[in-house]
Amino acid sequence: MDTKAPARRLPALLGGAVILALMAAMPLLGTGYILQLATDTLTAIVLAYGWNLISGFTGYLSFGQVSFYGIGAYTTALLVIHTAVPWYLAVLVSGVVGALAGLILGPIMLRLRGILFALGMLGLARILSVVFNIWGFAGASLGLSLPSALMPVPIYYATCLLALAAFGITAFFTHSGFGLDAMSLNEDEEAAAALGVPATRVKVIAFMLSAALPAIAGGLVAWNRSYMDPSSAFNPSLDLQVVVFVLFGGIGTLWGPFLGTLILMLAGEQFGVSFPNLQLALYGVVVVATVLAFPGGLNGIANRFGWLRRPVVRAPRGEIRGAPPPAGAAPPPGALLELRDITVRFTGLTALSGVSLTLSPGETLCVIGANGAGKTTLFNTITGFVTPTAGQVVYLGQTITALPTFRRARQGLARSFQIPRLMPSLTVWENVLLASRHGRQADRAEAHTAWVLEALGLAPMWSLPASRLSPGHQRQLEFARVLGLQPTVVLLDEVMAGMTAEERETVRAVVRRLPEFGVAGTILVEHVIAAVVDLCDRMVVLDFGRIIAEGPPREVLANPDVVKAYLGEAL
Repeated sequence: MDTKAPARRLPALLGGAVILALMAAMPLLGTGYILQLATDTLTAIVLAYGWNLISGFTGYLSFGQVSFYGIGAYTTALLVIHTAVPWYLAVLVSGVVGALAGLILGPIMLRLRGILFALGMLGLARILSVVFNIWGFAGASLGLSLPSALMPVPIYYATCLLALAAFGITAFFTHSGFGLDAMSLNEDEEAAAALGVPATRVKVIAFMLSAALPAIAGGLVAWNRSYMDPSSAFNPSLDLQVVVFVLFGGIGTLWGPFLGTLILMLAGEQFGVSFPNLQLALYGVVVVATVLAFPGGLNGIANRFGWLRRPVVRAPRGEIRGAPPPAGAAPPPGALLELRDITVRFTGLTALSGVSLTLSPGETLCVIGANGAGKTTLFNTITGFVTPTAGQVVYLGQTITALPTFRRARQGLARSFQIPRLMPSLTVWENVLLASRHGRQADRAEAHTAWVLEALGLAPMWSLPASRLSPGHQRQLEFARVLGLQPTVVLLDEVMAGMTAEERETVRAVVRRLPEFGVAGTILVEHVIAAVVDLCDRMVVLDFGRIIAEGPPREVLANPDVVKAYLGEAL
């Protein structure tokens, strides 16, 4: 346990207390100009936190969050003009409308990834700008004028509350299991799904929150300025500024959006006075300098001194102590896993052709074959990464051919990857906790995580980022993560590839111990045949997507067809 953690958190706590005091006293200390600048700065902080939720935590880089800002602004303006709804209720309705827009658009837009998602969001902002430019009911290009109401202090305090809410939501992301799920999507979405993370649900919720915050902010701005038009509601430069603020402060962090926005807003005010035509260019210089000099932003610099570090999610208190899980229900009688005439075709290629195999309780099955024989495609089909062109996957007597990957993992079907796909910036503890939260021990996730780490000898390094582990320990961590699900069936994809003899023996020992962890059956894909021949009860050989031999290992390895197609000579 890190005993220095409370001391490291002290500066953040003191800083937070000072910030709250200044926010509360601002109307009493500042002039009207200072109060408006503070309101604008807090609005920008809200926008930065909103962008950080979807782009910083889940990794979906957006250039169109201004869409929700504009939707919120127009919602408030139209409600205030055409109904008797008070301004504060109109602003809250704007947040609901923004969240609903995120709920509707999320499942569509989040199918895209990388630059496609960024361009899609940018295109959404441009489409909305065109629509509101020609929509007469919303004032078209002339915009809407709201009833003039000089209420700077109430609007300031409302913006303060919104900024605190944005900070609180971000704090929830950095401390909670849900936030851990979101961070895992940023690291490796496919690997997260294999650990039971419901990727679509997590992304859509994060997207809704990232839409609601700017929508409420837009509503407050519309009421504060008493005017809104398409060019200001859907201004693309606003998105650019927000991106710069977050990158400068530290993307995917709790304090980064606040620090980056506060400093650059104040500096930008001076830029605007001294160099009004170069403000955006100067922001561009800040982006380049930030990426080159300190990609972690101001928060990354503070981390080097032990300040503002993200706490380990649900970290253990004191020494790690775990207890084995209670005995689970025995699997139903019959085969654990069946593949029935599985065929997988990609464009111009048949990866698997009529493959059928069965895994029985207590059995360890080994699948071998040359590169390109279809072994990894077989695993991808079993775990839901690939949908078969024909055939059925049956698990514990239930057909799961159409079941999503994360649901298969939650039902006890776990896998490793040929090259360990850990979450490198997450700690050893968080990597295993991520699986335990969605496995069959979800109700005692922390205790199960501690037990798995202790059983595999990883407890002393629980607080280290996975990226700092040696290759052997990374392989052990992937085993630990698989066992965090408390699976019934484990699929191990070339777990001994590239290992030394000593590391290979460590892995072999873990494979032998799998029944101790409640594993009822194991399938191994391996090239190092000598390392697994004594572990397997039965061996299957794939060649160009077809099974060419099956049976006891020594018989299969002496099969002339196997020798000709794969081994080259008998073992």
